[in-house]
Amino acid sequence: MSALLMCMQMCMQMPVLRRREKGYNDKETQTKKKDGHNDMVDFGGRRRRTGASLPVRAAVLRAPEGFLAGGVKNKVVLSWEPVKRADCYEIWEKEETEGTGTWKRVRRTAKRKVVLKRKNRGGRYCYKVRACGGPGSRLRGKYSKKQRVSLAKKGESTLGNFLNIALAPVGSTMYIWGGGWNRADTGAGADGRRIGLNPGWRAFAGRQKSSYDYRSHRYQRGRGLDCSGFVGWVVYNTFHTKNGKEGDGYVRKSSEQAKFFEAKGWGRWKPAFAVTDYRPGDIMSGPGHVYIVLGQCEDGSIVLVHSSPAGVQVCGTVTPSGNASSEAVRLAGNYMKKHHPFWHKRFPDCSRDSSYLNRYSQFRWNVGPGEKLEDVDGLAEKGAADVLKKIGKAP
Repeated sequence: MSALLMCMQMCMQMPVLRRREKGYNDKETQTKKKDGHNDMVDFGGRRRRTGASLPVRAAVLRAPEGFLAGGVKNKVVLSWEPVKRADCYEIWEKEETEGTGTWKRVRRTAKRKVVLKRKNRGGRYCYKVRACGGPGSRLRGKYSKKQRVSLAKKGESTLGNFLNIALAPVGSTMYIWGGGWNRADTGAGADGRRIGLNPGWRAFAGRQKSSYDYRSHRYQRGRGLDCSGFVGWVVYNTFHTKNGKEGDGYVRKSSEQAKFFEAKGWGRWKPAFAVTDYRPGDIMSGPGHVYIVLGQCEDGSIVLVHSSPAGVQVCGTVTPSGNASSEAVRLAGNYMKKHHPFWHKRFPDCSRDSSYLNRYSQFRWNVGPGEKLEDVDGLAEKGAADVLKKIGKAP
């Protein structure tokens, strides 16, 4: 009997002894051989032994960053930044035109820019995307942030899309003098005609400290946008579905940009002295700067989005009387702190002076039915607080 027990104990100990002989401990933690290869790799909580003949793959795929959605006529334009080790991506859609809808997978693709066609005019959709492994793989990444899209009933796009696109580079794009321009400084360059965010913008921004000085990075195209390059990029992504060619685009000198859009018949222009109020989507052109209005507050201050040193950010002005403790400054600070904490920690100043209220001419979109930009989401009459709550917000 004792001999039998001894035999059973030896059999139970043999796997442990083999592991110890091969260099593994009893907890099967990851260790390294002398040649630097890992012997145990974690696959979502399951341990697998690997050797030189077996490829090592990441257990978790990150959620795609820079996910952007736009709507042009009956098409939805989606783009996102690459995920390391992803073989392809899954696009999920929820139609919200008549109720909450249900999520369904509509596309599996290796691309990072997709145009979904034949969508319902006047429809509202919500999207998310995730990275995944190749054919037969069960590897799935985390979902991106959700993005809402509204389609114009008769026009080309919507005010909601325009504002949502304007917020996309916030907190991840530095101010680069000449960013978005061509090398001749006569119009839009590659970034000003690009669909989606340039991954190089986020990569460069992530390396910068609070001491960032844009004067040391002038004309380093591909790393960020200047004020008119930003506005031109926003307008291009609002009305187009693919990258443009040389000569396309909407990048102009900041003092000329508002007048340039009026000349296209898209809205009305006012000189600075005639401006009396501000609405979401207004493009304000001044000497040396241009910005987009997100909304006006009851105290007369405005919340805006622009590319200004250090980069693309949401800011608030003082009140018309010069009170720096304005509602707009509070809203802008709260927005940046909540949605872009890393940026806000480095660049906490969200206040802009009274010159933003009296030195800029104004372009205001025509947003009626059949116009270039329709207001199907009812944003044109909203105040800044309501706009910030609604745009980009998805369930």
